[in-house]
Amino acid sequence: MTDISVAPPKVRRQRRRLGVFMKRKVAVAGGLGIVLIFLLAIFAPVLTQYSPTATDFSHLLAPPFSSGHLFGTDQLGRDTFARLIYGTQSTLEVGVVATLFGTAVAVPIGIISGYYRGWVDSVIMRITDVILAFPFLVIAVGLAAILGPSLRNAILALGIAQIPGVIRIARAEALGLREQEFVQAAVASGASDPTILVKYLFPNMLSPLVVQASVAIPGAILGSALLSFLGVGVQPPTPAWGSMLATAQTYLYQDYWLAVLPGLAILLTTLCFNFFGDGLRDALDPSIG
Repeated sequence: MTDISVAPPKVRRQRRRLGVFMKRKVAVAGGLGIVLIFLLAIFAPVLTQYSPTATDFSHLLAPPFSSGHLFGTDQLGRDTFARLIYGTQSTLEVGVVATLFGTAVAVPIGIISGYYRGWVDSVIMRITDVILAFPFLVIAVGLAAILGPSLRNAILALGIAQIPGVIRIARAEALGLREQEFVQAAVASGASDPTILVKYLFPNMLSPLVVQASVAIPGAILGSALLSFLGVGVQPPTPAWGSMLATAQTYLYQDYWLAVLPGLAILLTTLCFNFFGDGLRDALDPSIG
């Protein structure tokens, strides 16, 4: 094993950051939880013998641990456990893809705004400020209602709603990096603007962007649940935690588990991403050299 004292500087820095992350036990638990959630989504067909859309009218609203159903059944006799773990697929798809989409659109705009400044920066930031005046979920619900209810449109709505916040972060990083000596040296050597933006600015702002993405995903997951709850997100018969909560309203007092189980799934998933994001932020702190 290579001694850290003689390892290259980059390797030493990575080991220090890993050490910082591993000391955050809650962050490690969150990371393990995320891995488990992805495994549930991937191996959902193997983990249950029931289809999430198959009905069993002989066992309507069966309680947990009865009639061969681990978490019981809903009002149509569909297995609740199957719907929960299959719902993980649509939840992660919306949360992750929407965040990636929003980041991919916002980062180039933020970099251009921060690097060129002047009237370009003024125009971009005034538009961004106007959009940020509206809450994230209000924008997402409004866009989903306009675009129409579907999984794809839910991803588009949540991704677009994330764009202004990411633009501000990318712009702030670009403003700081453009004054650094290595960027000034690239300018003095005659490097083109696209080269500076892609080769020098973007790679050096990856850490804060990764942290931002890790804390934006749980927001997108909550947004996905809200859209499904309101009927403008993932549409039946595709299982989604938000639509399960919407259905459970009618049976809340006598069959409370129909609301408790998807609610716990949303809570635990968002907590895992938040805990992991907090640990990642500490580990990628620029002060850790």
